[in-house]
Amino acid sequence: MSTRSIVALTTILIATLLSGCGPTQKVKRTFALNQLSIEARNAARDGDDQLSLELWQEYVERRPHAHFAQYELGMTESRMGMYGLAIGHLTTAHDLRPGNIQYIESLGDTYILAGRAEDMMSLMRGTAQEGEPGEGQLRLAGYAQQVGLLDEAKQAIGAAMFYTGGESVEPYIAMADFARQAGDADLEVKSLRQALWFDPSSDKLDQRFLALGITPGPSLALNPADELD
Repeated sequence: MSTRSIVALTTILIATLLSGCGPTQKVKRTFALNQLSIEARNAARDGDDQLSLELWQEYVERRPHAHFAQYELGMTESRMGMYGLAIGHLTTAHDLRPGNIQYIESLGDTYILAGRAEDMMSLMRGTAQEGEPGEGQLRLAGYAQQVGLLDEAKQAIGAAMFYTGGESVEPYIAMADFARQAGDADLEVKSLRQALWFDPSSDKLDQRFLALGITPGPSLALNPADELD
């Protein structure tokens, strides 16, 4: 074979290799898993969701039980409008790490983006016991309000009050917010008075009383435990 033929053949081989060796393929061959995740996050930070997608896909192919990789892949797909795929990977992430509130809420948000409100509510009902006492019920209430299920939201807030035993302000603030959305001024005042029990000098609560035309003061406070007895 002549020198010219060898050079030509070598050029063809190099071109063939390069044509099948785009940036992502090269990353797949050379990056360790740790570096792969770093590059994927950097790509997302730089707004390159396509590259981030490809890198997280490679990570999940190599480590399908890595819950955080399933989560990051799902979030990337969600940002790109690939909601069906995103729901699948976010569900896997939650299955691998039950109780991870970030995973639950991200999956719930993606269900809403996908127009699957009933699936979202099934998720929130099924995970209402995950997290601190009362936390899951408040999460359920918040998502129920987003999709207009006000009766279920109110019931869930009431359940949060029960589970926390009148020892946490969050359910009472949540009920006051719910009442304002529902236009129930009496319930809002009552809930704010119960919230005031936990922090009689709260400026935020004072402002809410003033907005309702009520002069604030510590004497307004109601002990929530009295109602739970």
